[in-house]
Amino acid sequence: MENSDNLTEAEIQRAVKEGASEAGRSVLSTIFWTILAVFATLVGLQAVQIAFYTTGLAAIGFAGIGVVVTGASVYLLYLLHWS
Repeated sequence: MENSDNLTEAEIQRAVKEGASEAGRSVLSTIFWTILAVFATLVGLQAVQIAFYTTGLAAIGFAGIGVVVTGASVYLLYLLHWS
């Protein structure tokens, strides 16, 4: 049985190696961004927590930054794992 692409064994091996390499980078990239997003979520929650212990404009600033960082991090996690 003949392949429709008429690929040699070396070309097939090269394609498989490239695919495996790309898949490995994709997995490592997903792990890296997941760890970074989880850490950023914790930092955002910490900023919201600090807002409860401060007063005035600082409290509003910490709360705002915390909400934005937490929201962006959760959205990144959503895109990485559920989208």
